Amino acid sequence: MTCTEGRDGTAVAYSERLLPPWWLWLLAAAFAGAVGVAFAFALGGAAGITAAVLVGGSAVLLLASTVVVIRVDECVIRVGRARLPGRFAGAVTALDAQASITARRSGFDPRAYTVLRTWSSPLTIRIDVSDPADPHPFWLVSSRDPDALAAAIRAQFPVPAEGRLGSDQPGERLSPDPGAVERENP
Repeated sequence: MTCTEGRDGTAVAYSERLLPPWWLWLLAAAFAGAVGVAFAFALGGAAGITAAVLVGGSAVLLLASTVVVIRVDECVIRVGRARLPGRFAGAVTALDAQASITARRSGFDPRAYTVLRTWSSPLTIRIDVSDPADPHPFWLVSSRDPDALAAAIRAQFPVPAEGRLGSDQPGERLSPDPGAVERENP
């Protein structure tokens, strides 16, 4: 299939939806109920029900706006509304929890395009961008299964395999920068 600029492909190789966790929905419902009770005591039952419905509806809209869909097809990598044409995908690295924390903190490049939903998953994936005109040197994206996402990207686009960064190799603490390796002193 020929990939046309601005269009997604049709053969989906990977798809993931990052939803807020159940406890956040429960917290929103409890807050809406508490507001409803407070209004009901102050202004009556109709005002309480109205307030609970309005606050609950607003909470649902707010939480629903945080949902992100990650999709890989034969033409693009899509994260939310952002699209990275496959021809500009560089090295792909799945980061474990510790490497993800480092990537979000001390190793963070403010030019990076980030979609982080740490309530869905503490794991991330780093996708280097090879387009010199793109202001973002890489994407850092939350994923519940970064290994599967990396495998799907590698299967769709010819990119170098960087492996998985993390603390699973004794004596080395790997940085989220694929070129940097710090040695620990024994």
